[in-house]
Amino acid sequence: MKGFRTISVNMAVAALPLACELLAFLDVFDWRSVLPPESAGWLILFVGLLNIGLRFITTTPVGERH
Repeated sequence: MKGFRTISVNMAVAALPLACELLAFLDVFDWRSVLPPESAGWLILFVGLLNIGLRFITTTPVGERH
């Protein structure tokens, strides 16, 4: 974590107003017009499996370039 603490804290501070705006947007956005409720579970499953697959094919640790 050494070398990343300052960046992490500043990213968290910068993300706070963005998160507030995003939550306000999501509250007024009609998600049913884009994604039917019966498809939401399948989408979450797909994203989870995709992330697991990416973890297996990734050989570089987080934060390194090699």
